[in-house]
Amino acid sequence: MLKIATYPQPILRRTAKEVKVFDQELKDLATAMAKIMYEDDGIGLAAPQVSVSQRMLVIGAKDGKSFKAYINPEITFFSKEKCVNEEGCLSLPKIYGLVQRSKKVHVKYQDLDGKWQKEKIKDFNAIILQHEIDHLNGILFIDRVSKITQGQDLLDALKAKL
Repeated sequence: MLKIATYPQPILRRTAKEVKVFDQELKDLATAMAKIMYEDDGIGLAAPQVSVSQRMLVIGAKDGKSFKAYINPEITFFSKEKCVNEEGCLSLPKIYGLVQRSKKVHVKYQDLDGKWQKEKIKDFNAIILQHEIDHLNGILFIDRVSKITQGQDLLDALKAKL
């Protein structure tokens, strides 16, 4: 049973490994990740957040049931136009902060069958994707935050454990 890895667990600071095997086990992992994401009211989840060092993430759909998996994703374009939004993270519960990200991105990735795909993503989904890909590279939103809006005392306590 998967569970959310919380900061400061070391896996959250590691670069995840490339996925090379596209099998039923990978599909099952994606489904299990989506399930835990929805159970915890998340909108995106990267494999390192469930203590799995694989370059995979899932993003939830508006229906609250389905999801999209991105395997070995790579952003190939970041728009110069930026936006600032309040972000939170399942691995940093009750901590929120303002983060600036590109409004539009282009991403290439493999689907669950290993086929390469390309997408142009904008607005809220672009923000989610950038946040989750950061997880694959050991980067947390607190590394990019301009201001903590909620939970500064919790963050300070967690950092004190390092």
